Amino acid sequence: MRIGSRAVMSAALALVGVAAAVFVVIAGEMFEARLQERWRAERLSELAGLRARLEGELNGATNLTAGLVSYVAARGGISQQDFDLIARELLADQSLLRNITLAPDNVISMVYPMAGNEAAVGLDLLHHPVQGAATRRMLADGRAVLAGPVALVQGGRALIHRVPIHLTPPGAAPRSGRYWGLMSTPIDFDRLLVRSGLHEAELRYQIALRGVDGLGSGGAVFWGDGALFDDPAAFKLDVRVLDGEWDMAAMPLDGVPGLAAAVWRVRAAGAGVALFVLLLLWRFNRVAARLEDSEQLHRELAEQIHDVLFRTDAAGRLSYLNPAWQRLSGRAADESLGRHWTELLLAEDRVLAAARCERFLAAAAAGSGAVLFDERVRIADDAGRIHHLVVRAAFHRGVGGGGGDGGLVGVMADLTERQALAAQLALAARVFERSGEGIVVFDGEGRIASVNPAFTRLTGYPAEEVLGTGGEGVGGMELFAQVRQALGARDHWQGELEARHRGGGRFPVALSATLVRGEHGQAEHCIAIFSDISERRAQEASVRHLALHDGLTGLANRIQLSGRFDQAASLAEWDGRGMALLYFDLDAFKPVNDTHGHAVGDEVLRAVASRLRELVRQSDTVARVGGDEFVVLLAQVGGAGDALEAAGKLMDALNAPLLLDSGVFNLGASVGVSLYPQHGRTLDELLRAADRAMYHAKRGSHGLRRIAVAA
Repeated sequence: MRIGSRAVMSAALALVGVAAAVFVVIAGEMFEARLQERWRAERLSELAGLRARLEGELNGATNLTAGLVSYVAARGGISQQDFDLIARELLADQSLLRNITLAPDNVISMVYPMAGNEAAVGLDLLHHPVQGAATRRMLADGRAVLAGPVALVQGGRALIHRVPIHLTPPGAAPRSGRYWGLMSTPIDFDRLLVRSGLHEAELRYQIALRGVDGLGSGGAVFWGDGALFDDPAAFKLDVRVLDGEWDMAAMPLDGVPGLAAAVWRVRAAGAGVALFVLLLLWRFNRVAARLEDSEQLHRELAEQIHDVLFRTDAAGRLSYLNPAWQRLSGRAADESLGRHWTELLLAEDRVLAAARCERFLAAAAAGSGAVLFDERVRIADDAGRIHHLVVRAAFHRGVGGGGGDGGLVGVMADLTERQALAAQLALAARVFERSGEGIVVFDGEGRIASVNPAFTRLTGYPAEEVLGTGGEGVGGMELFAQVRQALGARDHWQGELEARHRGGGRFPVALSATLVRGEHGQAEHCIAIFSDISERRAQEASVRHLALHDGLTGLANRIQLSGRFDQAASLAEWDGRGMALLYFDLDAFKPVNDTHGHAVGDEVLRAVASRLRELVRQSDTVARVGGDEFVVLLAQVGGAGDALEAAGKLMDALNAPLLLDSGVFNLGASVGVSLYPQHGRTLDELLRAADRAMYHAKRGSHGLRRIAVAA
């Protein structure tokens, strides 16, 4: 009986599905035809608008000169001056006209503008090999004609508008007199298309025009693809041009919008109805199998889940434990089934948990609204380790709906690892708060999520002023923008940058930044740790200064002199100029030391150093290389003459008395001069050469200037 009923139901469903599919297909075809009809009407309306614009622009251009024709007809002619004035006004209002010509007796005598059209004057239009046909047609018909479009010698194409001019005798009907001549105006064809909208980039049609000289279908195609006129799907329209016409053919570049989708939807709907019927039949036969699969899935999930799932009867005795219980406790689930669930706990937690559970079950069974039981307890595994658990359970009733078969169904979650993690987080928080280094935590979008107190102490910015921002406008925060940019290619960066205190002062920092990524590789946080290294920088600067300078005078020492020499030598090699080295030895310094003591001697040396430093150029170097010996390295000198001139100025300064707090001292000095590269290419070679020259000057001269150049 069941099998027969299922067969009848399946047949009925199939019949209904077929009927519905046929109905959907027929209705869809009718809708498709209606959609195409409406689409063609809309396209035809748009093309009619384009035609109207084309006819309007063309009529405007041809009608513009009617006043000039009337003027000539009424006055029996026109002077060149009046023609120029009227033509200039007409062309100012109509950009489509390229020029205006008057041809009395068919011979052009007046043209405006004349520039570029001089060759037209004197042209006999009636007997012209190209334009004669149109002129004769104008005379034969006795009315204006529109010829072309034709290619112009000046470039581009134009429609030639010719109007016959008949004079108006006094008292006679207008233009009833003799034939005077004609007016001819070339109308720019390309600009006509642009102003009519046929050249617009967003034009949705492919368009062709035919009917040269207004002959309609009897004329040649003069714009677009002539094949459109043979395409039955193309739209066909007539364009009126004076007393003639052009033919227009247009093919839309796009089809009926949504037509393909509509056809697809109709067919899909028909197929869908049939498929739906088949699906119902298939699902009808698969329900039992899917229920079985669902039961198996829930069983497998229960077996694989990390937390302990359990169920009890109304008395609290365990009726189910999933395998997670054995992984947690080390004991098989079968050993615990049938026992009260509180017997799994430590003895000191059992009484309180059992009492609370009993009250919960009683209240839930009575329908008091209690829906969730929550308790924190402990158990010991078979190895004696204590686990902290949270028990969350709900009251459930049996399928029969009676209260006697109710109980608990819930989960036991191990909190041991979470509590350990919480302790670690608490420790990390204390370190974060008490760290002497500034710490900034950015979220995944680059906004500041957290700062520690050291950040405020180092920068002067309170946390509430920077949280939620990207550091914009916060002094020194531009360095974090640089760091985030550097982190784009890697996950860690460290270096030294400059920060700015809220009060305006700047200070150097050592900064380390690290990207923290999520499990899919996305940047979740950026942690930047920085410290003030001002004191370390100061110590380093002091060490560098001592390493490169004389401790007494502050002048360069031999190490810095060597470096400055190497730089100057490279520059001299590049530009071809020389250098000079001046080696000074104070002549009367030892008596100062012996008589006045080393403190006064040091004061004298500092004064000598100051005089030398004041007289040299920025590019030159003054160094102290011995007790009372000084060296001046002159970069970029022209030759020995320049070196001797500089040495003379320095000698004059050293020969002048030194006026110090401890007295007046007259020292004097001897100097040896060596030149690069004549006397050596290394600093040692130049020093030795200058030293020898200095001793030669000290021995051989008894004047104020003891100067000698190395041999």
